[in-house]
Amino acid sequence: MANKRHSAFELLRLAQRAGAREVAMDGVLWFVYEMPASSLDRRASPSLLFESEETVRRVRMYPENWRELSDVDLFALSWTR
Repeated sequence: MANKRHSAFELLRLAQRAGAREVAMDGVLWFVYEMPASSLDRRASPSLLFESEETVRRVRMYPENWRELSDVDLFALSWTR
């Protein structure tokens, strides 16, 4: 078996997906995960990201118990600002 090395970007993507919650809505699979605050972000706050193959949505204000929400309620958060 070949030893495959991952770039830093690939490792970040793998870590994000590992902590993600999957939500299927209208035939689209979304990965939902928290992104820690970045020093480059002037708002300096964590975000909840909703990622599909074609779209990424960022929610900055979300409940701490987002993992406990129903799929419908969680997906509704992706439309908030």
